[in-house]
Amino acid sequence: MRLPDYLIIGSAKSGTTTLYKYLCRHPQIYMSRVKEPEFFARDENYARGMDWYGSLFLDAKPDQICGEASTIYTRSPQFPQAPSRIARALPNVKFIYLMRNPVDRAFSHYAHQIKTAQNTKTQLVVRETFEEALKKPNCLLDSSHYLYQIECYLEFFPRESFLFLLMEDVIQDTESTLQKVCQFLNVDSEIDLVQQNSIYANQAKEHTQRVLRSQMTASLKSVPGVRTIASVLPQSVKDSAYQILKKLPYRQTVEQKYVPQPMLRETRQMLLEKFREPNQKLAEFLNRDLSAWSQ
Repeated sequence: MRLPDYLIIGSAKSGTTTLYKYLCRHPQIYMSRVKEPEFFARDENYARGMDWYGSLFLDAKPDQICGEASTIYTRSPQFPQAPSRIARALPNVKFIYLMRNPVDRAFSHYAHQIKTAQNTKTQLVVRETFEEALKKPNCLLDSSHYLYQIECYLEFFPRESFLFLLMEDVIQDTESTLQKVCQFLNVDSEIDLVQQNSIYANQAKEHTQRVLRSQMTASLKSVPGVRTIASVLPQSVKDSAYQILKKLPYRQTVEQKYVPQPMLRETRQMLLEKFREPNQKLAEFLNRDLSAWSQ
């Protein structure tokens, strides 16, 4: 049975999807068909057994190493059993853990939850602000306490099993970071994974524009005959019409209803102070300058 040689364990909204897609380009690496199987975290998935988990890597070639990326593996205390389950099943596995400014990550995680609800049509309207979401028990802040998440794993694995990266590494220094990842995984680090085509996955702006356009044109499409006419119009004409709609005051009403509102300045200051000490301890652990996270 083929099982993973390494896991990308988080953190959510820190560039894991981007890294996953880059590694899919490497001929010596096979990434699971399901990006986030979440096998070791969710009880219902774990109950499927190792045979099911191994089936995710059936298509891997003999000379390829296998990996998967499930960010909820670093979402304690929501899923505290993940590290111990991984240790029992994959005692020699390697880990890649990406991190970003914890305040920015928390807000991005909040916005991603809204995006997921809108994409699945379970909830189109934004029903709570970031500040309201923080008042509830959830993973928004827990997942940003990186050293705490790391320590959960160090109970079972040596530090040498981990490669710790910042999202900034992947974005600002892509080629050398990918080489470092390949060296850590013991695959050819000279293969060009960028291929003149940088990857920027899960960009929130694209989703926001789709939602705005859909909701702003919904009232027009409800007019008898408009939908039929629109179906035969060139895309350029429809785009021009939408540009006119965007200039109307109605846009603000739609944005307030369907787009997450920005974090309040006082909220950001409160969270920066909350993470000040954890960030300092993490900086010492990583031996990296994380002073930019204080802004």
